[in-house]
Amino acid sequence: MTTGNLVAKLRAHRAAKERLDQARLELDEEIARVVDNGEWQIIDVAEVTGWSRETIRAIVKSVHERQSGVSTESAT
Repeated sequence: MTTGNLVAKLRAHRAAKERLDQARLELDEEIARVVDNGEWQIIDVAEVTGWSRETIRAIVKSVHERQSGVSTESAT
């Protein structure tokens, strides 16, 4: 039984998931930054992302809590 290809695909999948998780953190931080600085309104971010205003508010809150050291679950 050869498992080399399966193992390689599993490793590639895990690496891609890690990159996706990091990209999502960076996106969340950028959303919070532009909302906090008044560069974008929540409704505009919601329109661009296709997410609800409530989701955007939850993302901003989650970033603030993460930055202040409060443990929180993912907003989406």
